[in-house]
Amino acid sequence: MEEYSKIETLFDRDPKTFKVLEDKIRLKEFLMIQKWRITEKIDGTNVRICYKNGSVEINGRTENAQMPTFLFNHLKELFTVEKFKQAFPDLKEGMEVVLYGEGYGPRIQKGGGNYRKDVSLRLFDVKIDKWWLEPDNIESIAEKFGVKTVPTIGDMTIEEAVAYVKSCPQSIVSMHEYEGSTLESGKYPPMEGIVARTVPLLLIRSGERLMWKLKRKDFKL
Repeated sequence: MEEYSKIETLFDRDPKTFKVLEDKIRLKEFLMIQKWRITEKIDGTNVRICYKNGSVEINGRTENAQMPTFLFNHLKELFTVEKFKQAFPDLKEGMEVVLYGEGYGPRIQKGGGNYRKDVSLRLFDVKIDKWWLEPDNIESIAEKFGVKTVPTIGDMTIEEAVAYVKSCPQSIVSMHEYEGSTLESGKYPPMEGIVARTVPLLLIRSGERLMWKLKRKDFKL
């Protein structure tokens, strides 16, 4: 099962403070894109779910990553062989499907309980053999498993995206999950950050996808 590649930060970092240096773009390819598709970055744990030859395998971002038992058991109930067969009825013998998502909720990271009252998963990527699926296809697959995707914020320039993160927006995930609950309006926690990607998908010279991330804590706010 292919590991999910590390997403580069938009800027280089100051080696002493570890804050970003806004005058130093990490990859020159980032400057070639006018508009980026921006999604919310959830503070959870990376999950890979692989289906191949009638078998389901669940792992973290790497082979050595540890996953909480309660999350693993929840994912086993959600992503069954039967659901994979229904979601991918035309999958041929030997073909591999990998779902990439973020496990989140109470006891996952420090503020996991700010997202929802129990654990779940938000899908953010799907790969079938060598093909990465586009956002609309990912949403369709998420629905078949009864989960949601990471929220799409919109299309932005780099300047607009940086300003958005600096504005400390509230978490869209938290607003959706706790809508009408005990959390008061305006009391939702701030968004951890964003992930930016190209639509359609583009690659850099290494073969990795052209995408970047930016977190609220990257700045001296």
